[in-house]
Amino acid sequence: MIEDLSLHLADLVLNSLRAGARCVGILIAKRGDTLMLQVEDDGRGMSEDELRRALDPFFTTKDVPDGIGLGLALVQQTAAELGGRLRVDSAPGRGTRVWLSIPYAHPDRPPLGDIAGTLVPLMLSNPEVEFSLRLEDDQRKWTLTQRDIRAVQDEVGPRALFVLEGMVRTGLRTVGLKEDG
Repeated sequence: MIEDLSLHLADLVLNSLRAGARCVGILIAKRGDTLMLQVEDDGRGMSEDELRRALDPFFTTKDVPDGIGLGLALVQQTAAELGGRLRVDSAPGRGTRVWLSIPYAHPDRPPLGDIAGTLVPLMLSNPEVEFSLRLEDDQRKWTLTQRDIRAVQDEVGPRALFVLEGMVRTGLRTVGLKEDG
């Protein structure tokens, strides 16, 4: 199983970026005793054959000599080990949506990890991509959009990384999610 869930998110976002996504939406939600992670993009999408093979650790759409694509296989492993679910929807030209649902209180659930320290650098280093981050629980919602990111960059310049990470951590606390690790 992967060390923490923020690494799953990073891998899924990197997949979106490699697929040429111009928009990437990230959802982290705790509803009841269920933790949901979702990454949705408008990248190139996968053919039916690619989608069937996407969970195979020895299949990748990346141009690499070893032919190993562990990202989705590791997400699937996490879902299976915790009694959760993984769903991957994709079509060429439509993009991809990966959705993971796992029990929040499961004793073997990996920690969330450093969500802010993982996602914010990816967002800042890809200014051509429209990112959105939604954090939710049963009663509260918090959102960070590309407009928010640009406003912070314009206001504080080089300190944007620090300020945005702080904003995301505040958002996590607002919806009752704790970055643990």
